[in-house]
Amino acid sequence: MASESSTRVSHSLSETRSIQENEKNVVVDIQNSKTPQGNTHDPQLTDDDIWNLDSANPRNWTFRKKWTAAGIVSLYTFVSPLASSMMAPGLLQVAEQYHVTNPTTLAMTLSIFLLAYALGPLVLAPLSEMYGRTWVLHIANILFLGFNIGCAFSPNAGSLIAFRFLAGLAGSTPIACGGGSISDLFAERDRAGAMAVFTLGPLLGPVIGPIAGGFVAQSIGPKYVFIIIGKSYIDATYTRVQLQLESLSSMKHMHLSYDNDLHGPMT
Repeated sequence: MASESSTRVSHSLSETRSIQENEKNVVVDIQNSKTPQGNTHDPQLTDDDIWNLDSANPRNWTFRKKWTAAGIVSLYTFVSPLASSMMAPGLLQVAEQYHVTNPTTLAMTLSIFLLAYALGPLVLAPLSEMYGRTWVLHIANILFLGFNIGCAFSPNAGSLIAFRFLAGLAGSTPIACGGGSISDLFAERDRAGAMAVFTLGPLLGPVIGPIAGGFVAQSIGPKYVFIIIGKSYIDATYTRVQLQLESLSSMKHMHLSYDNDLHGPMT
């Protein structure tokens, strides 16, 4: 009996070693077949294998580049909830400026943002899956900037409510697309820290918003609350555009060097 059990153990160990060796050989074959462009010549590799090795895959970016992108998306999710509550301390000044006497109308200037904030992801999340998150975020950020400027210079309470609703629709984009952006950047085992940073925005934004909005509304007026929100989005968007330009420049340099290796320098 003892000899049979020892034979079975040795047989299972040998099978385990053979499986591990086969897995190592597959990894070595994939790495050896990788070209400078990130493509592979091995016809046995699937599209998923090729994408996992491609340098254009965000999960293959450098540590600094991935965390810069994650930080920008997290900043978007901070500024957007900040805008939902930042005007709350200045409601009395808004009522005085627009001659609003109905408390429901006055409350609507603040809360209509959250109504749009709940409806936006129902459309924006599918759009980000169909057309990519980059352009959905860029277009929404431009619209969010424009609608907040519209809130700052609204001629009456009706236009203020309308611009607040549209700003909420555009401002819900980081919430709709942010989680997907983080999952695109980080594998499952590395995602916890990035998601922790990402979720700080929706938690801290509604807390810091009324505090900052109170100082702004009291010192320079509620109109500048919206201007400051727009300025914050401009800074975040500019940083994201710089990151993308660096990515395109590095990819172009990589393709040119690969073409020179294949065909020689162009004369």
